Amino acid sequence: MSEVRLDEIGPWSEVKIEIIRKYASAYTQILSKQPAIKKYIYIDGFAGAGKHLAKGTGDEILGTPQEALRINPPFHEYHFVDLDKNKAELLASLKHGRSDVFVYKEDCNKVLPDQIFPRARYEDFHRALCILDPYGMHLNWEVMYKAGLLKSMDIFINFPIMDINRNVLRNDINKVADDDKVRMTSFWGDESWIDIGYHAGQQNLFGDPSYFPKEKKHLVNAFQDRLKTIAGFSYVPDPMPMLNSSNAKVYWLFFASQQQVAGHIINDIFRKYQTPENKKR
Repeated sequence: MSEVRLDEIGPWSEVKIEIIRKYASAYTQILSKQPAIKKYIYIDGFAGAGKHLAKGTGDEILGTPQEALRINPPFHEYHFVDLDKNKAELLASLKHGRSDVFVYKEDCNKVLPDQIFPRARYEDFHRALCILDPYGMHLNWEVMYKAGLLKSMDIFINFPIMDINRNVLRNDINKVADDDKVRMTSFWGDESWIDIGYHAGQQNLFGDPSYFPKEKKHLVNAFQDRLKTIAGFSYVPDPMPMLNSSNAKVYWLFFASQQQVAGHIINDIFRKYQTPENKKR
């Protein structure tokens, strides 16, 4: 295996890892007391190498896969996915001596709905917690939609607002690259993001309308609504903005579930990590 260059993460990512760890701990404690539930599994669609380096200090930070493996009561299965060969090989080292850990060097947009999600069918009395934390617009809406259809899954989603701001919400939509439009449509699920994110201006000299971006909150609020009305999640609390050292929003951390109690738990956790800056939407 080639030497893996670990990702450097900022304090906002450390907060995200802690939020997921706390929710996952509450999740297994609750489900372990429900005899009707036969299996609950942990899924990480963009698992990375399983550990990171803290920006500034270089200290090693456990990623969500390793934190999940430390939770007690444990999950019955752990499914870690990463497309990067070297990171997937490092993840595979977590399988040593365990039959409950599965690692995939695959595109999560394919392997999740095709191979992993069927292991969490509601009618089998199986449940799952799924982490969908892409670096940018690399997650397809179809994955989120199928997670909602299962009715058995709680999910965390990284809504990559920094990538969207840089590459999609330009001062004029005609300046957005075609491949970025395609990525956004794949992430969003259709082209309705254009009407939500932009408003039409005057026609140019060629008779084509110009489109200019609306306030960013319209897109965030609409995504929250899509998780409810289209993906079918019953509870989608207000997402938490994750801020960098300059108080710029790096991404919004969404959570979605079918269970009201899950919404209450994540609201309590989010409140503990809110700051005056990231309460501003």
